[in-house]
Amino acid sequence: MFRILLIPALITAVSSISTFSLADDQDTDLLRKSVINFKCKLERRDPTRPWLPFPGIDISGSGVVIAPGKILTNAHVVHQAKEVLLETDQTALPISGKVIAIDLGRDLALVEVTDQEFIDAHPPVQLMDGLPADGSDIIVMGYPMGGETLSTTTGVISRCEWEQSGREMEEGMRLQVDAAINPGNSGGPGFVNNQIAGISVSGLAASAADNIAYMIATEEIQRFLREAEADSIDGNSILNIKYQDLKNPAIRKKLGIDSSVTGVVVIDEESELLKPWDIITSVNGYEIENDGQITIEDNRKVSMGASIGRFDPLIHGETVEVIVLRDGESITIQHPPLSGRESVIQNRPNGKYPYIVVGPLVFGPMHNELLNKHMRGSASSMYWFGKGPFIEHFMDKTPADGKEIVTLLSPLLSHPVGRGYDVSAGQTVKTVNGTEFDNFTEFVDIIANLEDEWIVIKFNEGIASLLVFNRQELYDSTSDVMESNGIRRAASKEFRGLWSVDD
Repeated sequence: MFRILLIPALITAVSSISTFSLADDQDTDLLRKSVINFKCKLERRDPTRPWLPFPGIDISGSGVVIAPGKILTNAHVVHQAKEVLLETDQTALPISGKVIAIDLGRDLALVEVTDQEFIDAHPPVQLMDGLPADGSDIIVMGYPMGGETLSTTTGVISRCEWEQSGREMEEGMRLQVDAAINPGNSGGPGFVNNQIAGISVSGLAASAADNIAYMIATEEIQRFLREAEADSIDGNSILNIKYQDLKNPAIRKKLGIDSSVTGVVVIDEESELLKPWDIITSVNGYEIENDGQITIEDNRKVSMGASIGRFDPLIHGETVEVIVLRDGESITIQHPPLSGRESVIQNRPNGKYPYIVVGPLVFGPMHNELLNKHMRGSASSMYWFGKGPFIEHFMDKTPADGKEIVTLLSPLLSHPVGRGYDVSAGQTVKTVNGTEFDNFTEFVDIIANLEDEWIVIKFNEGIASLLVFNRQELYDSTSDVMESNGIRRAASKEFRGLWSVDD
């Protein structure tokens, strides 16, 4: 579970939002004063080469004042920032800000400023309650491409959808707009009727679509702020079930249902309360259609996930009301929800990536930063990460229970001991000398305590399904590999007590 950095000032920010309102005739000049330019110095390790020191990265982004001294932006703008500086068209000198809450899943962060002159010069803007209507005009503001002056573009909200987007593929309500949104716009606001309707999060590549971008709807922002106040950033709630829609005539005949029955059918056995072949007809009062959609306000069609994720049962300890048709009988089930963050593949928000070097092999646990790095990489990387347990576990929200996927962080490093092996980064380890393990700590313990003459490493997927080494030759090569690759330590700090070149 990802925990946030939270200080009491955040609670003040949440309460302040509801007390501020904008007059209908407020002009765009006041809106412009609320939009902030972020200049951040990030210190991020390369998750595929975690032994290297932090390289300094300059990044720019945008944000908007939502309460006095409280500025909302994207998490990726300030994540692992050594320094957060804020500027506007009106400021002569940059002002320091402090991250007080961050949610990598929703890609939202809250930054605090204490400089009173800056606070007075940049009034807050109200967050819209509910969703804007499709076809609404929207004004998008920000500082794209690292520019020093505020950019203003206009567009139309074409639709609202419950979907996965952003770096962490979090499900939530997104606004699709046709306003120009470019790098640097990240975290900037979209205004409808002088209120914040959404926060810029991403755009589609020109090859995929023209003038289509997405914004995080304010209902997601409100949930972020409520969870931050409760000191529990857990993501939107889910049921953790696999289901099949009921559009096909054959499956409906098998189930013995007529056209009056709509919903989806459960196809897994992971839930203790829901059973395979249960037909889910309603969740939280929303009727489920045969394609797995529900109808929300303004007659919008969205995924049934919204029927759970738009509520806050995890905060309030509530259950989800699920109505199912089981053997012809309608049954109401009070089902406990799960956090959308409970996954085998977790975030590493502190930027510390565990690893060990074993000869020419570098191992570590799979985490979201590593997955994202490879998915944005070469075609071969995308191939490997599209296979095996990566995507399966990335989408699987089963509670992790301390489980981790162990993977090769980098291709095989150069050394004669590895000659003849073609090993790609991203392959996942299944067994070591036939022994399975549940997490990286157990894996390291197995490696460190082997006494067999030979070491056999079997992978789940890959060109090389297994590697065989003389154990002592492999271990003895570690020092040479480290020296030739500029690696100072054979293990990250937390594992130096288990693994070293002397083992």
